[in-house]
Amino acid sequence: MNLETERILGTLEILTEQNLRFRLPNNETSSLVPFIWDVKEKGEFSLLNLGREEGWITLTDIDVAVRNWQALERRGYLNPDDDPSDYEDEDEDFITLELADERAKIYEELADAIQENLHNIEVFKFSRIPMYSFYVVLGQNQENNWFCFSQTVARETKLEDEIKCSDLPDLTTQPSLNDGTAKLKDKFQQIINQLPPISIYGYYGGGYDYRFNHYLVQGIANSKEKALLIALPLAGMLDIARFHKFDPEALSWIWDKDEIAEFYPRYQKINKFLIQNISDIKMIRCSFWNRECIYIVGEINAGDIAGIYIESDFDYNP
Repeated sequence: MNLETERILGTLEILTEQNLRFRLPNNETSSLVPFIWDVKEKGEFSLLNLGREEGWITLTDIDVAVRNWQALERRGYLNPDDDPSDYEDEDEDFITLELADERAKIYEELADAIQENLHNIEVFKFSRIPMYSFYVVLGQNQENNWFCFSQTVARETKLEDEIKCSDLPDLTTQPSLNDGTAKLKDKFQQIINQLPPISIYGYYGGGYDYRFNHYLVQGIANSKEKALLIALPLAGMLDIARFHKFDPEALSWIWDKDEIAEFYPRYQKINKFLIQNISDIKMIRCSFWNRECIYIVGEINAGDIAGIYIESDFDYNP
């Protein structure tokens, strides 16, 4: 590891030690964890490389993806380990077997169209918790544009003002498409439009009544990574924003008087260090139903990526 990177890591470890508390609304208490991406060791920092390195992206095939897209809507609830009897009173909200079979034919039509019109097809399973995963299909057309298809992603947690950020629309905006790619996009979209959203139960008890709409989205760009960055925000899994600061005022509701006296200046020191030592800092938020994986990262002088990682779990308390 570069000496400059080691210095950054060492300082971050000091700034975040001794139980510095962080908590998102309705989530369990988290810690701030120093994050380093050594470019020489791990290669370019990208969402795909990050997911592979962190273990929440694995390769699979299109048949597995399609089966799982269908299984979720046939089941009607997120956690496959739940007891079906828990949902007996909600049966009228689930799709019928006849409708499920009709939709299965449309999913197969989409899979066939993808395999007939795209090459270099790659399919990824995204999973950060054992009971929840979602699937993404990528492929390239003859004009070397990448298509990304994703199911929508359940997101239990809402961020408020704990992390001050501003939008970076250029990262996730769909670029203009040439005629051939635009026509192929329309072809895929006509099939997807035959699969209207299906309402899925998440946390349904204890007054939460959380549900989300399960459907497919697509994103197109001139690179695999860019196509992902377009599709996954549409799916509700990914947010990328320009980081400004941690806001101790928004976090202070969980602290007692002694912690307020201690944590306010500590967060201010972290903000100052990040801004002075790391450039182009972004918040990368990846959601996996009831778990949030948040990376506050940017580039340091050594060319590596550094910052803070936060893992936060929704606190279901019926």
